[in-house]
Amino acid sequence: MPLKSRADPDDVEKNARLCWPAASAPHLNSPTVALHLREVLVIYYVFRILARVIPGAARRQRFIGWARARFSVQAMIDTAVAENLAAVESAIYYEMHLFEYPTFMTMDEAMDALIGGASIVRFGDGELMTMDGRFDVFQTPGAELSRRLSEVLSSDEPGLLVGVSFIAYDSRGDFTDAQKDFYAREAPWMRSILSRYLRVGKVYAPAEVTLAHTMFRPSFDRDAYFRRFRRIWEGANVVLIHGDGIFNGFTHDIFDNAASVHHILAPKQDAFDHYDDILNQALQAPKDSIMIAILGPTATVLAYDLHRAGYQALDLGHIAKSYEWWHNGRTGDEAEFFHAD
Repeated sequence: MPLKSRADPDDVEKNARLCWPAASAPHLNSPTVALHLREVLVIYYVFRILARVIPGAARRQRFIGWARARFSVQAMIDTAVAENLAAVESAIYYEMHLFEYPTFMTMDEAMDALIGGASIVRFGDGELMTMDGRFDVFQTPGAELSRRLSEVLSSDEPGLLVGVSFIAYDSRGDFTDAQKDFYAREAPWMRSILSRYLRVGKVYAPAEVTLAHTMFRPSFDRDAYFRRFRRIWEGANVVLIHGDGIFNGFTHDIFDNAASVHHILAPKQDAFDHYDDILNQALQAPKDSIMIAILGPTATVLAYDLHRAGYQALDLGHIAKSYEWWHNGRTGDEAEFFHAD
C-alpha cells in the first residue's frame, strides 16, 4: 500500500522531536560503562602503589584487601550485577558481537511513517511466547496462530512496519528500572526467537513506539508524544477492532479527534478462535478507513491481513490504556497494566 501523507511540514508538533536512541548499535563508550571502568581501575592501582609505603606486611595486606573490595574489577562486576546488570550485559554483547543486532528506525522515524500512512505490526514478549506455544494471557496458543505470527514476522510488505523490541537489544536508554529489570531476564530468549526470522538489511520499527508511557522514565515528554500520536487518525474515519468492554470506565478518549469511530467487538480472550468472522467484518469497512486492532496477538495477524487488503492497519496494543493512565497520573509501571482487559 503506498504511503499517503496527512502530515503538515509546518506543524509545530511535527518539529517537537521525541527522544529515542540512535538507529545503529551503540558502543562501549558511555560514562556509566567505559569511563567508569577506567577511573575505578586507576584508583585501584594507585592504592596498590600506595600500599608499598605502608610499614608491616599485615597492614599492607589489610589495606590492599580494603581497596580490592571497593575498587577492583571483581568489585565492579559485583556492583554491576547488583545495580546495572542490563546495561553491562548490553555493552558486553555489543563489543563482543555475541548476537546479530537488527537495524532499527528511530521512534521519530516510526511516528513519521505512521502519520504518513504506514501500517504497523508489533512483536513483544507476548507475541513471541505465543509463537513458542507458551503464552495464554490473551490467547490459548495453537499451531495455526503460531504459523501466522511467524509469517508476519518474516514478511517484507511495502508500507508495513514490523516492530520488534528495541530494549531486548539495548536496555541502556532512559527506560524505567522495572523495564530494564524485566528485559535483563527476558531478552536472551526473545533474541533467540527473533534471530530465526529477522531479515538482514531490513529496517525494523521499535515495538515500544506504542508503549512510551510505560517504558520511559518520567522525564520523557508524554504530552508531546500523545499529541503527535493522535495525528495519525486526526480527522479520519477509524474502525476499532477490540475486545468487548476494554474501554469500560475510561474517561479520556485518545480517538476523540477522529472524524468517526466505528467499533467491531470481539472476544477479549481467545479472539483468534473467531478470526475469520472478525476479519470478514473488518473487510466491510471503506478502504479509506484507518483500521486499529487492539486484540492481543490476534491483532498482529489481523493488521497484517488488513494491510495486504489495502487498508492502513495499526496493531496498537495498549495505546488507549496508556493515554487513560497518563491522564489519571498512573505510571504504567505496574504489573496490572499488562493484564488482559
